[in-house]
Amino acid sequence: MRIALISPRGVGMGRDEDDRKTSELYGTLSGIGTLEELMSCPNSPLLTIAAFADDYFDEVDLIDEEYQPIEFDRHYDLVAMSFMTQQATRAYQVGDEFLRRGVPVIAGGMHPTALPEDTARHVDALFIGEAENSWPAFMADFQRGAMKPVYRNEGVVDMTRVPAPRYDLLRIGDYRTIPVQVSRGCPHDCEFCASTKIYGPRYRHKTVDQVVREVQAIKKLRHSPYVYFTDDNMMVNRPFIKELLRALTPLGVRWITHCDVGIADDEELLDLAFRAGCRRVVIGFESITPASLKLLERWKYERLAGYAAAIERIQSHGIAIWGTFIVGLDGDDTSVFQRVVDFTLQNNLYATMLAVPTPLPGSRLYQRLKEEGRVLTEHWGSYTLWNVVIRPKNMTVEELEQGFAWTLRQIYAPAAVLARSTHFKDIYARLRA
Repeated sequence: MRIALISPRGVGMGRDEDDRKTSELYGTLSGIGTLEELMSCPNSPLLTIAAFADDYFDEVDLIDEEYQPIEFDRHYDLVAMSFMTQQATRAYQVGDEFLRRGVPVIAGGMHPTALPEDTARHVDALFIGEAENSWPAFMADFQRGAMKPVYRNEGVVDMTRVPAPRYDLLRIGDYRTIPVQVSRGCPHDCEFCASTKIYGPRYRHKTVDQVVREVQAIKKLRHSPYVYFTDDNMMVNRPFIKELLRALTPLGVRWITHCDVGIADDEELLDLAFRAGCRRVVIGFESITPASLKLLERWKYERLAGYAAAIERIQSHGIAIWGTFIVGLDGDDTSVFQRVVDFTLQNNLYATMLAVPTPLPGSRLYQRLKEEGRVLTEHWGSYTLWNVVIRPKNMTVEELEQGFAWTLRQIYAPAAVLARSTHFKDIYARLRA
């Protein structure tokens, strides 16, 4: 039997007008090549599902539609998709086409978990939540021709029992970064976040040996890989993460991950992370407007006054920060754009990822804005984080669109990019001295 594991295209996808405006904007920016570190990465859940599928299927095809076309005429006994909201418009098209051809289709991931009724119209069976516990029951049903419409995760997945991803299935040359998932769960409860719908607040992690073996497997495929630890918040459990960092150090890999600004409080952690190959961290600062940040998440609001000092401390260790900010939140007026520019340039942030409020299904923000009648479209392909899909509270849609573009142009102007480059050259020179 043959299974197709498909990640539908969707990174950057929107309506034609959305795509045109995005392409024109990003074409004017300098120094944004490092954005590919985050965007050019395989679908991590599918690599894990591939490890399960290997026990049941003779052939496993991994298809990333960002880099290769789907061959609809090829024979498949089963098609499985994993996708986020911005991929859902395309995922529905793919599901409909395979169903039309009589091929069974299943789906899981962030969007199917958040909107099962919406997704169910385009597939035969849904996985709600994590799939590791429900996959064996599904395969038993599939093999006897009796698939159920829904497979819901029961209990909490033990990360120490999750199999190693099938990295050997990758067309590895397509990607800037290769994913490794160390942990699941995040203790923060940001209003816009949908991942807790799947993973919950409880932090769970693999063993150090598991992670080391996965990194070693990647090194066999690419001599000098750039690893992307895709965890929502990798460095929550400090004793565990320090043990892991010591084990990663001799492997000689460079890597990027997500964490919260609290790592600035632990000098030992920062030193160990740099020695272990950490060169970038993505930190969700979210907002520098107190009223907006207080609505999003209390813990981050209480850290706001210390953001500047935390950035300086982290980056002084040679760990560059990708800072993420949302503009157009309910506590923002049009002055937010200049304030974000000033903050990022004054604090020499290595890079900035800017977003507009996007009510991802499964998040509390989605529920609130739906109730307030402020969601403008549910064309999921437009939910890219930079297309305006809601009615802002204290500015017009046009003001948010124009302010978003203006802010990016200031942050990624040639002079600003040169200043950041010079700042980091000074940091690395000092670390080598």
